[in-house]
Amino acid sequence: MDKDLQQNPQRTAQVALKTFFNIMKAWLIEPYEQKLLLGSQGSHIYEKWHQGGTGSLSEDVLIRISYIIGIYRGLGLIFNDRSKADSWINKPNEHFNGFSALEYILDDVDEGLESVRTLIDII
Repeated sequence: MDKDLQQNPQRTAQVALKTFFNIMKAWLIEPYEQKLLLGSQGSHIYEKWHQGGTGSLSEDVLIRISYIIGIYRGLGLIFNDRSKADSWINKPNEHFNGFSALEYILDDVDEGLESVRTLIDII
């Protein structure tokens, strides 16, 4: 990890949130779903984060963002086409009883993120 990020929680938060919002844009995730993925943050905090303003992030939020980054990167390795990788999260999937990975994740965010990340790693 970048030494500046290890020693500067505010910089870590900025990089993590910028990456998160870029992935959300690529995946076409609605703002209310983004809030759930971040741990149901209030609208004021979400808007502040979305506009680049932040202090530091809790460990829970950083873990959620880490799972999302891992899923994004893993899908990029599985699919040769980035658009196919990005659309996978929203498509019905037999691994989730016909629900999309996003629907599965949103049903229980912490467990869902971990399960989908693990699935991506073994595909």
